[in-house]
Amino acid sequence: MLKAYAKAQAFINSRRVVEAEEGATAVEYALIVGLVSLIIIGALALIGPAVVSFVNTDIIPKL
Repeated sequence: MLKAYAKAQAFINSRRVVEAEEGATAVEYALIVGLVSLIIIGALALIGPAVVSFVNTDIIPKL
């Protein structure tokens, strides 16, 4: 069991795993940007009708 643990730690500390982690950051950033953009689109979809109503009833008649 101790040999298996030592081999697993050596594999984790090897360059292959470190190099694989560096490439994952770009994917993580892309996922974060995608999630934030979905939240913004959802918020605009919910607020949009209220803004259109406000512009049509309060702003346009005063022009």
